[in-house]
Order: sequence, then C-alpha cells, then structure tokens
Amino acid sequence: MTTLTRALSAEVLKTKRTLTLWLVILAPLAIAFLEFVMDMQMGLRALRSNSDAWLSLTQNSLILWALLMLPLFVTLETGLLNAQEHGNKMWKQLYATPLPRWAVYAAKQLIGLALVGLSTLNLMVMSLGVGFLLNLLKPEFGFVPPIDWAAIVPAYTLVYLAAWLIISLHLWVSARWPSFVVAMGVGIAATVAGVMVINSDWAKVYPWTLPGLASIGYMEGDAIAAQAALGFLGGIVVALAGGWDVTRRDVL
Repeated sequence: MTTLTRALSAEVLKTKRTLTLWLVILAPLAIAFLEFVMDMQMGLRALRSNSDAWLSLTQNSLILWALLMLPLFVTLETGLLNAQEHGNKMWKQLYATPLPRWAVYAAKQLIGLALVGLSTLNLMVMSLGVGFLLNLLKPEFGFVPPIDWAAIVPAYTLVYLAAWLIISLHLWVSARWPSFVVAMGVGIAATVAGVMVINSDWAKVYPWTLPGLASIGYMEGDAIAAQAALGFLGGIVVALAGGWDVTRRDVL
C-alpha cells in the first residue's frame, strides 16, 4: 500500500492546475447550463417526466450526461492522464524508479475513476443548483423541499458504476498507444457507434451505451442492475488486463 500511495501522490501532483482537473468542473457545468436553458425555454414541458420537479431535473441532466458528455469526457480525461508520459518520453523514467510498474498503472486507474466520480458528483450538485435558480426565476415550476435524496443519489451512483468499463478501456488505449490522436479517435468512433446501437439489442452489452441505458432505465423505473454490474465488473477485469499488458512491455 505504501508504494501505491506514493504513486497516487505523484499522479495527484501531476494533475494539479491542469486541464485534466478543470474538465471535472467544466464538463458537468456545460450539462447543467444546457439543462437550465432547456428548462427556461420549454418551461414545465421539460420537467413533465415526473411529478417531482427535483427528480425530473436531476434525471434529465443525468441522461444528457450519460448519453452525450460522459463517453467523450472519459476519452479526453484518460488521454490527458497519459499524454504527459507519452509527450515527454517519461515511461522509461517512471519504470526506472523504485516503484513497481503495477503501482504506476494502478495509480492512473484510480485517478481516472476518481476524476469521473468527482465530475458525476459535481453534476448532481450543479443540477440541484439549477433547481434553486429556477425556483427564484420560475416559482411555478415547483422546486420546493424536500429533495428526494433516496432516489437521486442511487441514480448517479449506478451510472457512475456503469461507466467503469469505458474508463478502463480508454485508459488502456491511451497508455498502450502513444498517439493522443489514436486515443481520441477510438473514443469518438466508439461514442458515435453507441448512438447508432443505443436502440438495438447490442446496447445491453456495448460498453459505451451502458451508462446511458442505466440513466434511461432508472428514470423509467426499469431494472438496471445488469448494466451497472457489467460496467463495474467489466471495468475491474479490463483494468487488470490493461495493467498486465502495459506493464509487461519493455519499451513505451
């Protein structure tokens, strides 16, 4: 654990005051702003999916996040996590340190999971902030206490768990291939393909549609345990496979 803690500390220092950390705020802020604009323009129609205004608002924001922003956000964040090492030819230096190779990769994996988790938490907080702002501007929307935390928190948690698989996949790709273009290209292509298969049977096993299916399913009252479990367990398996593949290579 000491070696992993040291590797984590190094990764945290490298992400400070970088675009990687700023995106944790900017990406959910973009979704919150989009939700605010939609609600202001469409009025109560934008919140008609549920009698609870708070629940409708947060779930609408979550669907926008899971379907549109999250896959691309993961692609960019994981690409940036490894871009410093690739750009400065630092992999050999990292592997020459006393830290074991597995600790270096595990630290990046944990940082990637933490960044996506923090961004998901930020989205939930910002969505609630939109509700308070709408209550000031449009009291008729019905944003009054209490907030149904028992419904909101599990929804965001399950979508986050469903995203573990794509986090592990993109971290593996960005670490395995030094080109940032390759990492972004894979993410964009996979996201576009996800839009095409979202309404097909393949969506239930396609990694990039799992968070979206989880968000839609939760909103419609469907069972989404399978999507969350596949994303969570698949993320662990791919993280182990990616760590084995990247750390066994002699030249990076």
